[in-house]
Amino acid sequence: MMQGHAFWVCGICSLCCVALWASPAPLQVCLVSGSFEYDSDTGLALFKDYLESRFDAQCTLLSATDWTDIPGLDALESCDVALFYTRRLHLKHDQLDRIKAYCQSGKPIVAIRTASHGFQAWLAFDKDILGGNYNGHFGEGPTTEARVAATQRNHPILNGVGPIRSRYSLYRTAPLADDTTVLLWGSTPESGGRQPLAWTRESQGRRVFYTSLGGVGDFEHASFCRMVANALFWSTGREAVAKPLPAPERRARPEGALRLSMRTRTKTAPGGGAWEEGALVREWPIAETAIIICDMWDKHGCGFASARVNAMAPRMNEVVSKAREAGVQIIHAPSETLGFYQDTPQRRRMQLAPPVEPPDPLEIPEPPLPIDDSDGGCPDPDHSYGAWTRQHPAIVIGPLDGISDDGREVFNFLRQEGIQHLIIMGVHTNMCILGRSFAIRQMTRWGFDCVLVRDLTDSMYNPAMPPHVSHDEGTELVVQHIEKYWSPSMLGDDLIRGLP
Repeated sequence: MMQGHAFWVCGICSLCCVALWASPAPLQVCLVSGSFEYDSDTGLALFKDYLESRFDAQCTLLSATDWTDIPGLDALESCDVALFYTRRLHLKHDQLDRIKAYCQSGKPIVAIRTASHGFQAWLAFDKDILGGNYNGHFGEGPTTEARVAATQRNHPILNGVGPIRSRYSLYRTAPLADDTTVLLWGSTPESGGRQPLAWTRESQGRRVFYTSLGGVGDFEHASFCRMVANALFWSTGREAVAKPLPAPERRARPEGALRLSMRTRTKTAPGGGAWEEGALVREWPIAETAIIICDMWDKHGCGFASARVNAMAPRMNEVVSKAREAGVQIIHAPSETLGFYQDTPQRRRMQLAPPVEPPDPLEIPEPPLPIDDSDGGCPDPDHSYGAWTRQHPAIVIGPLDGISDDGREVFNFLRQEGIQHLIIMGVHTNMCILGRSFAIRQMTRWGFDCVLVRDLTDSMYNPAMPPHVSHDEGTELVVQHIEKYWSPSMLGDDLIRGLP
């Protein structure tokens, strides 16, 4: 018996040794930083935290102390892959020679944004190593939208990467070398077409990845960071295996109730045409109440709309913060920007709610809106395009909040949490507040009790269009329309006064 026991112990130990031997060592990444214009030190420090927390990788961050010096470049000799993010450095000859030696050794390379012109004495790095053709950039201002190349949707570098938009200028990079493969194309309203935004190159046994994205704000974008992480592993021939994410924490069920004063409108007589303003008070249990923040983006294609959102966001954050402190569930719904929040606990909290079939929607008749927004609603001659990249940064996203722009996903979460009452705020009353799949029309049709916070919203209305009233009057007309056909309204102060 002892001999058999010893045999099994030895066998188990042998298997463990084989497993340990087979496990690859952490990916050794050398991050070379020296783009002062774009604060590459801050961006790469954010990326280092992301990479080491989400993947089996260890990073060495080398930072330029000035235009001529990057201490510690001997780390290039032992790393698995180097990432370069520099701009027009005038390096000492021995340091530039060390970088050239690395690049010419056939080892993998990842390069970010200004690395295409990263070394003033070696501008050929762009064409010779990256396969690029940097020729300046388009003007600052318009948001760059990234689109996946049609034939590259399944490329390993794009695995787990959501939609990406960037607030930084679009580089002129075309035409590329013949042996490159474009993964992302980028465009703005002023670019007159598309430009290569991210690509790979395989030549002389070396794998290279480059992207002209990479402003410091891009390193806050989860999908951008995932793409760069994937590229580091791809360039070394290794699979990018993300570490398992913990289950998002559930909100404790709070006690107490909200006592909310609301404004409503009712017809003065059945079948009549006149409406009368009224007041009502509702008590909603905090545990059964959520706030949905609709499309409070960081930037809008209409400058007028952006300015009004900028003015509204701090006050909205103040109101939402007090409601959160009282236990109210907060749901952020910045449509078309969810790639920014990919894999965050707030995003996953919504995605992991078990699916529930919603009821048949209620039939609620509604006449046309009282304003004409057929011109898009912007009083400025601005381009109307998707300029938004994330939610407005003035609005804090708490650790127990949720993020979604999908009505069914929101419905699933509300049912999971036993929530029946919704406080809606954000923009715009005549468009997203009414029309989104998570907003007033759909949620009311699914049987939820909704209330609009009327001083924390706005309309997309151009006073040059009927009924030719001021912008604020146009917004008030839409608010009254909502009060007549969909839900009551209240003020932010009503919400604060109604907290226990």
